[in-house]
Amino acid sequence: MAFALALAALVLLGAAGPARAWEAKASKVAERLSRPRTPATARQWKKPGWAKKIRSPEDKVFWSEKLGGKTHVFGVGLVRGVDNPGLRASAAADRARASLLEGKEGALLEGAEILDWYLDRRGDMYALAVLVR
Repeated sequence: MAFALALAALVLLGAAGPARAWEAKASKVAERLSRPRTPATARQWKKPGWAKKIRSPEDKVFWSEKLGGKTHVFGVGLVRGVDNPGLRASAAADRARASLLEGKEGALLEGAEILDWYLDRRGDMYALAVLVR
């Protein structure tokens, strides 16, 4: 009985479930990079705001924020209809980096990092990339 109660508490607290949505903000990039996420942890409780910015895989979505004399350029990539998990994650990451190229400041992608992943119920994979300059 005690074990069942403990397990139920973990599930309610989210320790055994999907990650909580992480919002893309320049002030949180360093913290996020210190705890990298993988495509295997892409399931989240709700769709993050950064993933809501893109509507189709062809879209190039990017924005930038300045913080502490540095510019943080964010890019989002989306992949639909790919069943292979490795290929799906790789394609989403590539599309997120391609979005960085659209934000002229990201012309050189050296140092670009994938900050977060989101996998929806349909199997669409979203990736969030950042480039700090």
